[in-house]
Amino acid sequence: MTTHGMNAEPAQAAANARIAGIVLVTATLLSILMMAHHPSVGAHDAAAAVAEMSAKADLSRIVHGVLIALIGAEFFAFLVLCDRLGAGRNLVRAGLVAYAIGTGAMIGAALISGFVISALASHYAGLSAANATTFVDLSRLSMAGNQALAKLGVLAMSAAIIGWSIALLRDRANRWLAVVGFIAGVAPAVALLAGAIRLDVVGMTIVVLCQAVWNVLAGVQLIRAKI
Repeated sequence: MTTHGMNAEPAQAAANARIAGIVLVTATLLSILMMAHHPSVGAHDAAAAVAEMSAKADLSRIVHGVLIALIGAEFFAFLVLCDRLGAGRNLVRAGLVAYAIGTGAMIGAALISGFVISALASHYAGLSAANATTFVDLSRLSMAGNQALAKLGVLAMSAAIIGWSIALLRDRANRWLAVVGFIAGVAPAVALLAGAIRLDVVGMTIVVLCQAVWNVLAGVQLIRAKI
């Protein structure tokens, strides 16, 4: 290998890290923005709830569609992070497996919330009160699936962040980031398991904000090629 080639490899790795860091920070901030625009339903009457959800169906599809794309972008960035941490290390690999599970679960939850329930609302809007009751039953079933997937997603992503944070402990310059990651991973998982939060719009926003602290700081370190 030529000297030029040997010098090019670290430079390319640093460039890849910077790109991943920019993607991670940007996707994280956009996720917060999307959660701020997440539609919610205020009606309590079944027929009124169907009408409200139908009216907000397009917004729900856009918000959840963008969130799915952003989840994919974050997964891309974490693939690069794993390379930087040492993709051959078992702890790093386990974290990647956990985050992949979390990514799939979160995408499933977003598909149900943004597209399945929106389609149901659009179908049942304007129909009889009896049909509105049928919609409520179907939406409850859909939300049960949504919550199961969302809980799996939060716990799997938390496990990944904890694993990667432990892997960072051997890097003296990034031990502070490991501590932040450990807190950002443990706090949502414990709160969810203890029943302190529910994964409704408010609860999910809290989880996103907790993960955002780790994501942004890890992204900045990638941009600086310090990981």
